[in-house]
Formats: sequence, C-alpha cells, structure tokens
Amino acid sequence: MITEITRQLSFEDIKPKRLTRYMQILDIIGNKEMTAREVETVRCKEYKPKRFDMNCTRPRITELVKDYHELIECGVKKDIETNKKVAVFRRTTEQEKMELDNMNHIPYID
Repeated sequence: MITEITRQLSFEDIKPKRLTRYMQILDIIGNKEMTAREVETVRCKEYKPKRFDMNCTRPRITELVKDYHELIECGVKKDIETNKKVAVFRRTTEQEKMELDNMNHIPYID
C-alpha cells in the first residue's frame, strides 16, 4: 500500500536524527520534571530548529520511556496551550532503569 511505503520512507528519513533528538531531550530535561511541550519550547529556544513541532519531540520521549527507560512518567500537569492534563517526565534513576530493564526477566509464579 502507498501509506505503508510513505510511512517507511518517513521513518528512514528521521532515523539519523533520532539520536541527536534523544540527546537534546535528555540534556533539556536534566534533573527537572517537564512536559513534552515544555521540552519542545526549550528545544526551540536552545537549538533553533526550523519550526516548533511537537511531532518531533513526543515520539522521541515515548521511545525514551518505553524502549530505553531513560525517562519515566512522574506526574500529571495541565497543559497551558490545550488546557488538558498531560504527562510530566523526568530522568530515571539508575535503580529504576535497572528494574525496568530487567522487568521481562523476572519469573512469575501463577
């Protein structure tokens, strides 16, 4: 299908940029607790991208949470732009990262 082809092409286009974006996000969050919009706002000020684009930040934050366990959701906050509740993220501690990395290896007794 055409949509699968275009989706794959888009994914291939962003692959080289992902590591850079991960490093920017982790640098911006540092030891703070921030929403995705707050991260993107700071990214625009510090790194001067062509445009403000939440679609550049949100998926990378999701990957840093789910795939790499570098960030963790730590709360909820009202977004000033949308007036909706959104997740707040922070860096994981070494202990949390170890636990999350090893979650699939823990045997369960039913």
